[in-house]
Amino acid sequence: MEDREEFERRKRAIFEQMSPRGQKRILKMGYENWDPFQEPKDPREQIRSATALRATMILAEFYQTQGQDERLRSHHKELLDLCRGLLREDPRALALSAFCCWFDRKRMDER
Repeated sequence: MEDREEFERRKRAIFEQMSPRGQKRILKMGYENWDPFQEPKDPREQIRSATALRATMILAEFYQTQGQDERLRSHHKELLDLCRGLLREDPRALALSAFCCWFDRKRMDER
């Protein structure tokens, strides 16, 4: 029990030393869910994960269908992030996709 109390005391001390903006971010995710002592994620895992590899393959196929349009390749990072988000069913990526589909239909209806 003492370990848990020590953990909570240290967690509270870290939280209180944070900027108001940082505290707001923690409160938004839920203070009880926040673990300031967890190991950071390995950024290499994002590159090597099955989702990342699949997203890379999908983008390669997309580029092939679009020919030599360098404008698309200049946004590779953003497209890769969006593709990974869609594969993971990330709410932000799904919202962006829904908007793009809606906007495309709207443009077609106006023509």
